[in-house]
Amino acid sequence: MANILQIVKEIRKSLSNFDILKGMELSDNEAKTRMYLVEPFFECLRFNRGFENSNLVPEFDADFANLKGKKVDYAILFRNKPEIIVEVKKCNVKLNNKHLAQLNEYFNNTNDSKIGILTNGIQYEFYCRNNNAGFSLHPTPFYVFDWDNIDGSQLEKLAEFYATSIDTKNIIESAQETFFMEGFEEALFKELASPSRDFVKAIFSHMNGSRLTENIEKQITELINSVSLKSALDRLIIKESTNANSGVITTEDELKVFHVIKTILAQHKQIDTNSIGYKDFKGKFSIIIDDNQKKKVCDLYITHTSHKIEIDGEKIDIPDIDSIVKLKKRLIDKAISII
Repeated sequence: MANILQIVKEIRKSLSNFDILKGMELSDNEAKTRMYLVEPFFECLRFNRGFENSNLVPEFDADFANLKGKKVDYAILFRNKPEIIVEVKKCNVKLNNKHLAQLNEYFNNTNDSKIGILTNGIQYEFYCRNNNAGFSLHPTPFYVFDWDNIDGSQLEKLAEFYATSIDTKNIIESAQETFFMEGFEEALFKELASPSRDFVKAIFSHMNGSRLTENIEKQITELINSVSLKSALDRLIIKESTNANSGVITTEDELKVFHVIKTILAQHKQIDTNSIGYKDFKGKFSIIIDDNQKKKVCDLYITHTSHKIEIDGEKIDIPDIDSIVKLKKRLIDKAISII
């Protein structure tokens, strides 16, 4: 089986050979959008259209209760089961919640479906089931491919859907983990922005307090702010760095490179210094904007023997500060493109 880099290379080659502008020009209705844009896109992923001995099946049955004759534009079959369904709209029509609701109906009535794709031939929105809403799709796509904004990280994600190596179970598990993490971070932000009495009580108990009065509650609430949280965060980073059991160790070298890049980005007036942050993972250190992993500027791969940075899928050696400074334009351009 081909590895991810081989697949990315093959997809990049296939997409570069496709005349997207000509396809858009010809796609003046939904049927032509399917013919000139959607089907060639899935052919790049090695899904072949047809009614027999194929895995991209057009006009797949998706009846609603007593309403017969309802068909979703395409189903992608695995072991003869439609695990992915695709709803197509006319080229250049802006995809909206009404279109998503239609895809959701098809999804609910196609029992074996695991992933739903909504597209206008230019933008492809990939959805999975919402674990908090029964059988419905999650209202937010877990991945979006856009012809107007193709970069290395986007192609790496697209490569997961390559016909010869796709694993829908792993894709969905990864998407659900992302949604869970985003939900957690949003909930944590809301709690810190407007602390509940239970949260204040928990802090007071760690202060060895015995009786939480109204005045003490007000004092603690006022102390929960960006300054105190930054102080606590710095201590937490140090604690995690010295705790091998945490599984993720933020090193001094990683922080040093982060601060160099943050300084470079902060020089541009369009980039808010306070929006520049990072997330540390096992094996890589991501520099992000607005605490949003989808707004990634670059990844760092820092070890005792090697210092590398990855921008748009390209890994570059950064043995010293000068080598980072030389990447100033690329780093700023990348940051501006995602803010």
